[in-house]
Amino acid sequence: MTDVITLGVDNKNNTHQEFIDISKKRVLIIEDIGEMRLMLKSLMTSLGYSNIDVEPSGQSAIKRILEKHYDVVLSDYNLGGSIDGQQILEASRKNHSQDHSTIFIMITADTAYESVVSVLEYQPDSYLVKPFPPAAFFRRFERVQKQKKIFESINSARKEHDFEKMEAQAKAIMAQHPNLASQCLKIIGESLYARGRYKDAKSHYMLTIQKNKNLAWAHFGIALCELKLGTIVAAVKKLEHTINLSRHFLSAYDLLADAQESLDNLEAAQVAMISVLEVSPRSFERALRLAQISMTLEDWTTAENGYSRLIRLTRDTSHEHVEYYYDYLKCLTHMMSIGSDNVKLADKFKRSLIRLRNFGKANPSAISNSFRIEIQQYLARDHLGEAIKSWKQWNRLIKSGQASPLSNAQEHTLKKRLGLL
Repeated sequence: MTDVITLGVDNKNNTHQEFIDISKKRVLIIEDIGEMRLMLKSLMTSLGYSNIDVEPSGQSAIKRILEKHYDVVLSDYNLGGSIDGQQILEASRKNHSQDHSTIFIMITADTAYESVVSVLEYQPDSYLVKPFPPAAFFRRFERVQKQKKIFESINSARKEHDFEKMEAQAKAIMAQHPNLASQCLKIIGESLYARGRYKDAKSHYMLTIQKNKNLAWAHFGIALCELKLGTIVAAVKKLEHTINLSRHFLSAYDLLADAQESLDNLEAAQVAMISVLEVSPRSFERALRLAQISMTLEDWTTAENGYSRLIRLTRDTSHEHVEYYYDYLKCLTHMMSIGSDNVKLADKFKRSLIRLRNFGKANPSAISNSFRIEIQQYLARDHLGEAIKSWKQWNRLIKSGQASPLSNAQEHTLKKRLGLL
């Protein structure tokens, strides 16, 4: 039997009916407050949905949303952990785990969200500010469904990489629904760019800006085209303008860092990463990039801050890696070697070293690398006795098979530095 839902019942019992097959529709509810989870599930159940997954944290939701397709995602904005609803939306759109047919509704108690949602790079299909009555939810949900229906042919063409059809359909929708012009113009630009028509795409975005000079996505589109056309300096200026228009346009910072790196301007790329982390402080990918750029610049203080943030954000997740600890410990070692606050840094070093050894205890290479960096740190601080103790402990673990062995040449060099030859 086909499952259907009926939408749009008002208080006067005037009913607008629309039957939608939902027998295979998947729903994901992401909410850290138990009562709100139950309410949202009840609302979706009342509409006829039964295939409903519920996640209380952003981290578990990210994993689930990247593994399977959902037709509807209802996410709280502030989830109380290291990942918020906006990051979930960004991850799902960036990785294409959820295509444009997915309904994504943001739910928030933060009224400030209303002032920024229109300039966000990754915008939800709609949002609701808590508290809200069921009737408001149903009206908003029906409105989004209708809009998704209008763009259904474009989403199908996008999946098939039929970009010419996308452009044609966008123009037809724009003629019929002038209120959707901005979305349609964005789709036309996307279509031209995807076909490699960078000059045409640039012209399209420039014409769009003539009508509305504050469309951040159009300025970003021009920057993308400038990069493809090899005019990197012009792209940098456009990206900086995009960020001035919308400090929440996160990809503009990433692309700006790319452009600056291609110009061998690592300091400017570093500034771009510092700036984006002020807007999106819980992005571990950007924390990693900042740390790596800073290490190349030998800016050990900024690199240490970057790796500290990265380790904090990835701890006990699938993104935690022993390499992050190695590089973090290297930064601390460099900082101690140039006379920074050695007591505080040594404490950070010790705590991170313990975590590395616990995390990598089943990995003999990780154990050996942990001792290698520990000895380097002791030698950098002229603590020869401690370095020798560390080597003796390491050697015992090598003999027991818990740490990977050194080559004869490596062992000879190490013993020479320790004065054991």
